[in-house]
Amino acid sequence: MARSLENQNGSHSTGKNSDDFLTSFLGEKIRKRRLELGLSMEKVAQIAQVSRGMLGLIETGKTTPSIAILWKLSKALRTQVAEFLPDVSLHGPKILRKEESKTLALYKDKLIARVLHKDAENHLEVLEVSLAQGSFPLPTWFQKQKVQTVTLIEGEVGLVFAGKKNLLSPGDSAVFLAQDLQEISNPSLTKAVVYWISSTANL
Repeated sequence: MARSLENQNGSHSTGKNSDDFLTSFLGEKIRKRRLELGLSMEKVAQIAQVSRGMLGLIETGKTTPSIAILWKLSKALRTQVAEFLPDVSLHGPKILRKEESKTLALYKDKLIARVLHKDAENHLEVLEVSLAQGSFPLPTWFQKQKVQTVTLIEGEVGLVFAGKKNLLSPGDSAVFLAQDLQEISNPSLTKAVVYWISSTANL
């Protein structure tokens, strides 16, 4: 009898850990997508027709949204429900086609970021960022991340830290904290392309 009870307790604990992971994962994904779009909690709650309090509980991982609420939030955040769920299907090589990539455009399409790989569990994003001529502040979707690694592939890029501009040539890299970057610029008439790795972990 004691062995049976122990097994039941162990099984319950594993299930609870899985539920906790999913709840936290959903909350983080929903919050990150809201910040990417520059929307307040009040605005998203209004569009999705859920209370701000409920949205706050979901984003902080304190409650798991129902399927109905998750669907409403996906519509309000202009994304698919599947984007909020962890990918547990990777058991081998995976091909990511260019035309299937998610892209983010800012500053009247002068800065375009294409997601090459996203590992939500390890808080890691790899992007290809194209910049037209001009100067730009750090895009909002990087501001919640900790460490940034930028490698210039094509063109010329300037990074401003503490008021000093540092020019990168193709093949050059820069590693920095998001809070330290004041400006990124392309001084040339030709397009600049960088590979940008964004992470909350120490690299």
